[in-house]
Amino acid sequence: MGSMSEINFHPYQALDIDSRVKRVLKTTPLFDTHNDLPQQPRACFQGQIHNNPKFDLRNGFQRGMTDIPRLREGAVGAQFWSICVPCLRSAENFSTPEYSDMARDAIEQLDLTTRMVKSYPDVFELISGPDDVKRVYEEGRIACSMGIEGLHMAGNSIGIIRAFYMLGVRYCTLAHVCNNAFADSSTSKVGPVHGGLSRLGRSAVKEMNRIGMIVDCSHVSEDCAKQVLELTRAPVMFSHSNVKGVYDCARNLPDDVLDKVPQNGGVVCVTFVPEHVASRRKDARMEMVLDHLFYIADRIGWDYVGLGSDFDGIGSVIPGLEDVRCYPSLLQAILDRGATEEQLAKVTGENVLRLWRGVEKVRDKMEKEGVLPVEDVWEGRQWWRYDGYYQMPDPDPEDKLELDWYGVSPPEGLYHDD
Repeated sequence: MGSMSEINFHPYQALDIDSRVKRVLKTTPLFDTHNDLPQQPRACFQGQIHNNPKFDLRNGFQRGMTDIPRLREGAVGAQFWSICVPCLRSAENFSTPEYSDMARDAIEQLDLTTRMVKSYPDVFELISGPDDVKRVYEEGRIACSMGIEGLHMAGNSIGIIRAFYMLGVRYCTLAHVCNNAFADSSTSKVGPVHGGLSRLGRSAVKEMNRIGMIVDCSHVSEDCAKQVLELTRAPVMFSHSNVKGVYDCARNLPDDVLDKVPQNGGVVCVTFVPEHVASRRKDARMEMVLDHLFYIADRIGWDYVGLGSDFDGIGSVIPGLEDVRCYPSLLQAILDRGATEEQLAKVTGENVLRLWRGVEKVRDKMEKEGVLPVEDVWEGRQWWRYDGYYQMPDPDPEDKLELDWYGVSPPEGLYHDD
């Protein structure tokens, strides 16, 4: 397809929506930073998405909150698909072997998401960076990237974070509902264990800056968020977070964290989770979500707020925000409350694109500086060596016996009979 200048008409301009919203959408793609759709086919159908009539995004997937007809009706132009593998009950014991299971599940869900996107090339394109977003949008398609929701999926390894990037991931949430080897969660049942970031977590932030991975501070503890904002060289995203200044719950951001965002250049993406706006789900209303959005804009500025729905990752919804069809009416409500079209464009997508470009600018600068990959490892890591046939616990980690990688003398008779 040609560019918008050639076709001079975007499909979303034909939607029966507010004309002011149409003007914004003519040049600015609506960018949702957090949608958990990929966990649906993985959980419901064991990852089987091809030739599966129960998971047909083109004709409608009514079991979830997202499918192609509703994405089109909702005027979605860019999407970070969330890779969400829940914490195991043993996850806060960082040495548990089950960590490898969570890393495996994350890789499988990344594979599923990539296959899902590539199954509809006329609708989606998996992009590598922010400069691709508007090109894909101008072609009438939806630009897609992926985020890892919690570094418990990284198996205590910075190397896996690098591997995630090579597989197309462009942001990592430092923690989910549990603590991990990198960072404290705001909702851990055992409370903080690192006082924010661990030593490995600090190294991970540096490495994420170096490779161009967006650091996402949704879900993390207040101390962790503050430490990240002090440490990072790149803008930080809160992919789906609200604020305590409007409703006080563990997942919402306090003012002293919020106030640090402008200096960092980050973005707080308001979420539609009922529990983050009201003490009872049934009391949650769209106006309450707007209260959070305007609180952020009024306190720190319109340059630092975006939208992160958490659709398909929530058990209940807010009236008017039931699924991805909601965006045109939400954008109209933002304008009706007093925002200008320029301010709405920032919320809709320009702020996230500016943040993403800022992350890549830091990446390029660190490359020119010759910053080397971080090689720090988790202090609880168990290492092994080779006994000529199987792996074995490392008996000589510092190689004091000068036996190199075997760690022991090669066993006699292993390869040749006397």
